[in-house]
Amino acid sequence: MHTHPHSRLAIIVPILASALTACDMPLALDPRGPAATEIARIWWLLFWTAVVVSVIVYVLLGYALRRARTPAQPDEVEHLTPEASARLEGRATGFVLIGGGLIPALILIVATVLTLTGLAVFDRPPDGVEHTIVVRGHMFWWEVEYPDHGVVTANEIHVPVGQSVRIELESADVIHSFWVPQIHGKMEMIPGKTNVIYMRADEAGTYFGKCAEFCGRQHANMEFLFIAEEPDAFEAWLERQAADASEPADAIAERGRDVFVASPCALCHTIRGVSDAAAEAGPDLTHLASRRTLAARTLTNVRGNLAGWILDPQGVKPGNRMPAVHLEPDDLHALLAYLQGLR
Repeated sequence: MHTHPHSRLAIIVPILASALTACDMPLALDPRGPAATEIARIWWLLFWTAVVVSVIVYVLLGYALRRARTPAQPDEVEHLTPEASARLEGRATGFVLIGGGLIPALILIVATVLTLTGLAVFDRPPDGVEHTIVVRGHMFWWEVEYPDHGVVTANEIHVPVGQSVRIELESADVIHSFWVPQIHGKMEMIPGKTNVIYMRADEAGTYFGKCAEFCGRQHANMEFLFIAEEPDAFEAWLERQAADASEPADAIAERGRDVFVASPCALCHTIRGVSDAAAEAGPDLTHLASRRTLAARTLTNVRGNLAGWILDPQGVKPGNRMPAVHLEPDDLHALLAYLQGLR
């Protein structure tokens, strides 16, 4: 039984549409910052240049194929003189040199000049930069520090909307690449070197960011959130994040703190205000419950996901560097109560 082509198309189109609408990665061509706007402008310039050149090439190709398939009439066939042959050969050579050499060279020169002129603005620090953020790439998560405020968090970068921030990019292990498509272009994170990028979001919102350089097995799940909020809300967030960890709300949470300190968790993670939990191998957990995701945007930050991440991190994100923590049910319940109170 043969399927009609239109029937196959009716099946394929909805599938493609569903796949596209399910994709939650906004395109760099939908910019929300001045740098991304400049990058998008350059991209569209090169795109439409390529479209025009392609149309011309295909039109000429079609014309040539049509002429080649048209049979010559007997009265059109003539013996060309050497002078006529030389003229035709000269025209063909000129067409090749101009169409295949001069015009492409001019297009490339103009595109290169416009591209370099546009990208040059990224090398000039903007005026009025008030905040410095240090972002450090780890396999496979992001450490985010606000050194002027004593704030350390993970996998979320908060910035004031409409203001430029200085972001210092470092790597704790291998080469990573920092990229927020709607805000700016990519920047490498190289061990032993600090690269600087200035970013500004013109609209409040939550933007998708990720590592754009293959860095190991969980490269695809090394993501983060770039959150632009009103200046007052940003300052309030900074103030909350600078505070030490909240005291346990009840006896169960208090027991959970003791479980944390006695477990392998305290060997890798810091909780400010808990003297026995001051390690730096893993993310700072001082305000864990205020974050939207876990494991570098692999999971939403809800109780069930947190429990699964503690008990079986390799089952959630194979190849990451967090070992499983084996706890009795009562201890796990208490630990979750404590961690979910860290806001």
